[in-house]
Amino acid sequence: MPSDPSQLLLNVVSLDLLLAMLTMGFFWVGVSVMRGLGRQVSYSLAPLGIRKPESGYSSGILLGFLVGLGALAASLLVIGPLSFYVLEWFGYSTERSVQGPLLEGLSGWIGENPGVAIPMTIAVVVFFGPAVEELVFRGAFFGGLYRLGLFVSRKLGGKDQGERKETGERVSFALSALFSSAVFALAHGEAAVVPVLFVLAFVLCALYRRTGSLLPCLATHATFNAFAVLLVILSGFGVLPTPV
Repeated sequence: MPSDPSQLLLNVVSLDLLLAMLTMGFFWVGVSVMRGLGRQVSYSLAPLGIRKPESGYSSGILLGFLVGLGALAASLLVIGPLSFYVLEWFGYSTERSVQGPLLEGLSGWIGENPGVAIPMTIAVVVFFGPAVEELVFRGAFFGGLYRLGLFVSRKLGGKDQGERKETGERVSFALSALFSSAVFALAHGEAAVVPVLFVLAFVLCALYRRTGSLLPCLATHATFNAFAVLLVILSGFGVLPTPV
């Protein structure tokens, strides 16, 4: 891990840009293949969730913010403490070996150069990183699995409607949300926060399913990350200890 926090943030931005471009690139390649096969498919990124929420922009952002507050409260009061207790009970380390040094480095950087460090940290951790993660994990990964599940369900169910169709949709959502949420949580490489991130990801999948847009998901994710950034900023000014 680079010792310079600014360089680390730039590395994160570079990786996120690469992931976003690969995601959209694969999507457009798939669209081109489908169009080549004679299917009427648009190049729009709407299937990835980049579209207006059904309830409108303001309502979507507000809903995401409120869900983010709820997820944050649940993680601080219930899920986080419980997961740490279980890990310690079974003798596993609760040390945050990945995010801990990062938060400590950002805290020190903010204390030394707040005029640059604070805007960069907020831009990357609160907005840019969550935007890319939502595109990749909810828009592409979960959305793709969910649509695949619906397709398989329709094929297996034939033309039957009603209860069988609803059951197929629920099963498709559950399996897609569980798998994509597990990958999202494990991808962060922190055993101590896997339960928190898994629950957050599952909530984000449900939010995406309900609104049809990534904007509320981004608002939730940004709200969740903003709390950690706030603690880092306060620790950088010596108000609080570093949140590791």
